[in-house]
Amino acid sequence: MLKLNPYKIGFRTVKTAVGMTLGVIICKLLGLDNYASSAILVVLCIKHTKMHSVQAILSRLVSCLLILFLGSAIFSLLGQHAFVLGLIVLLFIPLTVVLNVQEGVITSCVILLHVFNAKAINGHLILNEIMLLIVGLGIAFLMNLMMPSLDKKLNHFKQDIENQITEIFNIFSQACSMHNDHLNIKFDSLLLNIKKAKSLAFRDVKNHFVRNENSFYHYFDMREEQVELLKRMTSLLEKINTDDPILEKISQLMYEIGSNVNSNDYTALRLHSLYEIRLSLDDLPLPTTHKTLNSRAHIIQILNELEEYLNIKSQFGSLKLHSEIKNYA
Repeated sequence: MLKLNPYKIGFRTVKTAVGMTLGVIICKLLGLDNYASSAILVVLCIKHTKMHSVQAILSRLVSCLLILFLGSAIFSLLGQHAFVLGLIVLLFIPLTVVLNVQEGVITSCVILLHVFNAKAINGHLILNEIMLLIVGLGIAFLMNLMMPSLDKKLNHFKQDIENQITEIFNIFSQACSMHNDHLNIKFDSLLLNIKKAKSLAFRDVKNHFVRNENSFYHYFDMREEQVELLKRMTSLLEKINTDDPILEKISQLMYEIGSNVNSNDYTALRLHSLYEIRLSLDDLPLPTTHKTLNSRAHIIQILNELEEYLNIKSQFGSLKLHSEIKNYA
């Protein structure tokens, strides 16, 4: 039985439809031959990001102008025959690879067929094709300037990731206070969320012409580093099987860190609390058995991992949104 995939009309689909319509209407009003071909240019140049769109437009502009003059010259010399058409394509495709404009091969072939079918190869034909390129590529560029903001989706990922990290710290806190050595924490969904968020943040970078880096991308990268530390802490906590008196203080520290995952203001305070816990270790009696010694060693390592976790956040600072950066400037 045929299964239909659900589909929602997206912004890119709307832009493509509007762009094709405008391209055909404008070229027809200008009285251009083969005016419907402008729609092909629009379709092939509507991309997910502004930067990809500009790259596609430049690639197609260079390749189309190249095939227009190359095809016109060779057809004028050898005639408008099928084998000449094949010869031009044979020469043209390697040339686009050398010039790194191979993305424009399909649109260039459309222009080449216009020249091939033309009754006369003259200035009028060349001007007609150039106008088709200007209208089609120009409309595609204008359509791609209208890109929806990704900040809402990025903020949703940010909040979701922070909630998951908070939940992990709450589990850590309970494990320290209740001496639970079976944490059963699944990091797969958290890491998948971070991966998706980084991909979306990278796409957002490509939606801006003047900004080469993205605070969101660095933020999610920072969280990815911290998750690796959380995984190591999980393993260490599961190895603690004695009732060490320092665990109560670590439990409180874990709870405080979890309660302020999204805040940078409390990082220095948490580091101070961590150093106080380290100093208090000197006042505790030394472990008397091999079991308690191993547990104390794991606790010290947990404090080291926590310190690195907090330092990573401290070095990153606060996440600045695009609007905040613009207003500050």
